[in-house]
Amino acid sequence: MTKSFWLCVVITLLSASVSAGFSLVGLFGPGSGDSFARYAASRSVALLLTVVIAICVRSRMAVAVLGIAMTVVQAFDGIIGALAHDPSKTYGPFAFAVFNALVVIWLLRGKEEGRRSGPRYKS
Repeated sequence: MTKSFWLCVVITLLSASVSAGFSLVGLFGPGSGDSFARYAASRSVALLLTVVIAICVRSRMAVAVLGIAMTVVQAFDGIIGALAHDPSKTYGPFAFAVFNALVVIWLLRGKEEGRRSGPRYKS
């Protein structure tokens, strides 16, 4: 696998882990009785597990799709942080969203370039 694949794996896995971690803190913290915290945790943990499975099977396209999903999740988290006027909950998620988007683009462009520069067969 290529550098672009592994960098996308690292950023996507880190992004999903942070997201799941914060949702689990919300679940087991003071708002543990909140059903919204349960829903957020179940979705975040499911997304993290899906990222791990995509890595285990080394699926370039699955990692790219999950990278896009984490880009959107982090972008929405940044918007929520901005609406709450909390810089730490704004800039961190936006940084993750930008990094994830860049590595997904790199991963997908690498596949595209590989297709163009592949062997040419004469008929």
